[in-house]
Amino acid sequence: MKFLLYVVFLLLTSLLLRVSIIATTVPVMKTMVVDLEGHGDFKSVQKAIDSIPNRNQGWIKIYIKAGVYREKVNLTKNKTRIVFEGDGASQTTIQWGDHCDLNTVFRTPDTATFTSAATDVVFKRIKFMNTFDDIKNPKIAVAMLVSGDKTSFYECSFIGIQDTLSDLAGRHYFKDCQIVGAVDFIFGYGQSIYERCQIIIRRGLPVPGWVTAHGRNKPSQSTGFVFKYCRLMGFSKVYLGRAWGSYSRVVFYNTYMEDIVMPQGWDSWLTPDKGINTNYGEIGCSGPGANSTSRVPWEKKLKLKYIRKITNISFIDAEGWLIKQGQ
Repeated sequence: MKFLLYVVFLLLTSLLLRVSIIATTVPVMKTMVVDLEGHGDFKSVQKAIDSIPNRNQGWIKIYIKAGVYREKVNLTKNKTRIVFEGDGASQTTIQWGDHCDLNTVFRTPDTATFTSAATDVVFKRIKFMNTFDDIKNPKIAVAMLVSGDKTSFYECSFIGIQDTLSDLAGRHYFKDCQIVGAVDFIFGYGQSIYERCQIIIRRGLPVPGWVTAHGRNKPSQSTGFVFKYCRLMGFSKVYLGRAWGSYSRVVFYNTYMEDIVMPQGWDSWLTPDKGINTNYGEIGCSGPGANSTSRVPWEKKLKLKYIRKITNISFIDAEGWLIKQGQ
């Protein structure tokens, strides 16, 4: 009964949050149009970004019309308060094909199709894609690297194979998004909630992959990946995550999992404590892949108080930055 009441509480809280976001919409002071056909202000997303003054105070929207934008985009720290809006993830695509080998892992950030280092940024209805496509010989190939704080994504798609989405640092909110990959394809040190997202495993992976690789090295760090009301599906076997630090934290909450999850669930990888100090857990999940009878013994049994804390929007947004973002 206590758990049922808590679920009802979460649903009501989520509804109230959506209402408050609508009620407190922040208008943009300027809209720029990017159009490949030349019927806008710019033909390039990067050129639109470059036109924005450094440390701008008001919200600016960059509307990216339908098309495939073959360019490498870099949003630096000195740009802020920007809304990027496309015509839909199936209509507006930003893509590039940089990649590197594991022996040059230090080049990982250089492979990103879109790099977002600014604070207070919103992305809506855009596909970010790394076009490297050899799943039999995966290479590091990032589609989106986000390291700026207070960044939100709505109805976006992220397409790649290995390291698709670098949730590198900062607090982030992903809602109704699609993330496609096979190896460590949601990775980084971020503090993020993924709500109602589709997580899709690519076909043809010769060995089991990993959905997440979260980095957390101290129990005092507030970071972690939380997946709420998501769907995990696809065509190759995967682990839910492998530890990119002894205190790596990933939680799947009320998520449907197809029969693609390895029975063990999690991989301790190179952690010296063999996963004992990781914060990996599942609660309320369903589907054949959610069968937990053979999970690793060090998967955490989550307590109600902890579930309430980590699944609430305040995990990433204690001060209310989401409702203050431009629309």
